[in-house]
Amino acid sequence: MIKYLLPLLCIIALIAACDLERDIDIKLPEYENEITVESYIEPGQPLRALIVESVSYTESSNAPLDENTIINITGEGQQIPALSLSQLREFIYMEGDTTFIQIFDSFVNSLGLIYLINDATVTISHAGQDYTLEPAIYFDFDNIKIYNYQHPFIVPIDYTNDFSIQVTDNQDRNASASTRILPPVPIDSIVYFFNNEDTASIQAWFTDDAATENYYRFMVHGSNLIDDLYQDATINDRFFNGDDVPLGTDFNFGIGDTSIVTLFHIDETYHDFYETYQEAFFANGNPFAQPAQILTNIEGGRGIFTALSYVRDTVIIE
Repeated sequence: MIKYLLPLLCIIALIAACDLERDIDIKLPEYENEITVESYIEPGQPLRALIVESVSYTESSNAPLDENTIINITGEGQQIPALSLSQLREFIYMEGDTTFIQIFDSFVNSLGLIYLINDATVTISHAGQDYTLEPAIYFDFDNIKIYNYQHPFIVPIDYTNDFSIQVTDNQDRNASASTRILPPVPIDSIVYFFNNEDTASIQAWFTDDAATENYYRFMVHGSNLIDDLYQDATINDRFFNGDDVPLGTDFNFGIGDTSIVTLFHIDETYHDFYETYQEAFFANGNPFAQPAQILTNIEGGRGIFTALSYVRDTVIIE
């Protein structure tokens, strides 16, 4: 046995002495930056859009937001007077709302990671009228969104005329899309029931229209729309066309808790965009996940331009 041990030790010593590190140069394909659009048409809300530049994964971060940048905030359906970033931070921290502070800091940090296009011409058209959106920074706390273009025109309830967006930047690149508001689908009933541990599950029922192909997004929050999200699902009516449809949650709620139930009636493009966005989000940084490509309805760019139509109800568990 000893006569085999010495050669084995020599081999191990030689391996240990070798430099096993090797630099490998990987030639990445050329990435073509694109205009990226995120804009939602919502009845009762102004026209808003986020227009940014898509960049390669390895490109450096954007410059931090200047403390003198004017920020516009909407929250709880109200417009807060525009303030500079430093003034707004001082005001928010003085209020001491922990959730509000966390979202505000998240907004500010996000602006350092995205490449805003602030010199584009952004026009949203509807019913023969063109509305040119003005560049600025807008924080929407109700929907947890950032925008850098807005027009005060309030979106009407109109199920027959399309909305369209046209974006032209200083490089003569053009991005465009169109959408239409869908009629909201009413929630027929919301019920809750308890398990043996006295926690409740929320279940909502609605009726699908058999005459059309429909897509939905179903969300259940706790006491507010900022956090406490218990359910978020996108579905189509392929398996329940024309039926009464139940959607619900796990047993997440106790006696006295509040539940906010929202049913969105969405189009196919938003359904596909959101599902592929979720796939890409969970695949990012996961070496075992399949790469995911986000589907878009923006011609000449990427992103989503769609209308939000929904019904919402609140239930208190008793």
